[in-house]
Amino acid sequence: MPPEIRHPVVSEAADFLRSVNTAYLEPESKDAGRAEFWLEHIRPDLDRTWGAFDRGRAVGSLRSLDFQLTVPGGRTLPADGISMVSVAATHRRRGLLTGMIAADLAAAADRGDTASILMASEWRIYGRYGFGPATEAAEWRVDKLRAGPQSPRGELEYVSAAELRPLAPPVFDRIRLQRAGGLDRPEPRWDRELGLVRMEGGEPDWDGRAVVHRDPAGEVDGYLRYSSTWGGLENTLTIDELVAATDSAYADLWRFALSVDLITHVVARRRPMDEPLPWLLADGRFAQQTDRYDKLWVRLLDVPAALTARDYLAAGRVVLEFVDKAGYAAGRFELDAGPEGATCRPTTANADLTLPVAALGSAYLGGHRLAGLAVAGLVDEHTPGTLRTADRLLLTDRAPWATLNF
Repeated sequence: MPPEIRHPVVSEAADFLRSVNTAYLEPESKDAGRAEFWLEHIRPDLDRTWGAFDRGRAVGSLRSLDFQLTVPGGRTLPADGISMVSVAATHRRRGLLTGMIAADLAAAADRGDTASILMASEWRIYGRYGFGPATEAAEWRVDKLRAGPQSPRGELEYVSAAELRPLAPPVFDRIRLQRAGGLDRPEPRWDRELGLVRMEGGEPDWDGRAVVHRDPAGEVDGYLRYSSTWGGLENTLTIDELVAATDSAYADLWRFALSVDLITHVVARRRPMDEPLPWLLADGRFAQQTDRYDKLWVRLLDVPAALTARDYLAAGRVVLEFVDKAGYAAGRFELDAGPEGATCRPTTANADLTLPVAALGSAYLGGHRLAGLAVAGLVDEHTPGTLRTADRLLLTDRAPWATLNF
């Protein structure tokens, strides 16, 4: 009898999470207590959780989260966030992942979600389901002693994690709307992110220090969470989260991190690709971008809604034909867009460009150029000059950035 794909019930939570932990190479010792914590603190909607079950035992998992995705211009669209994806090594090549994703995409479309999004553990998996890598993130390493940072100029204050709890969400909500790729942080996640709750017998998700920045009126407009490691003469401060709603908060929080005593290096992960960090230093060469990687993957479900909602810096008209084996984004659409607004509607006119829905997902937030995708053979131009028009339409003035992991 083939494995069954369905929603788990509460009594199956422990077995479901065991399958997730196994796939993600967690030790068996971490299984105990996780189900109770999951049900109490994460409060999952089991109608948005999928499992593959073989003779009653979980061998696959997928969980869906409700997000608001910021698009170019600052509007938000409802997005289905896929997480906790796993298939047991004993049950590969049986179509279990395909079945779970198909079920989740159908449910997302029924809810009216404009897009489905995820963060991929492996590049090769999700393109066949219509997802394209849409944002990137960078890791920075700063040689503090040689970079020569300036001192902070504004008002900074150390706060405990409990004190930060009510102060951080309003600032986070401000910054997630400032650039494409921003995501809201679900309320239950805040206590975990700040280390205020922990699994029974386990370590908190975060155990560091926090600083807030206040504007001239005394309102918090930024915060920094950091941790540190000691290694004799080499001591590293790791920026766990730097959230700044204003330029002055951004500059001062970075300057603070680079002025902490006894620290020789500062490391920051999951940062925007267009970080202006080097310009804050006396010698920007000692701020090195040590890594860059794909972050948010996007799969559009409602093309007219998605292309109408975002802003455009240039004007143009183009007929786009999208190939989508699952059918959600398939068809031919006329996009007429400019700085004053956009319309996107189905059409029977001849297509100027043809591309797979995964390529549209990569270009939609402005993180990747259609021209570059065309070089790889992912965009077919039927009307000369229209590739350049579409490429210019989808450009953005800031690199998109996913504001959280999920």
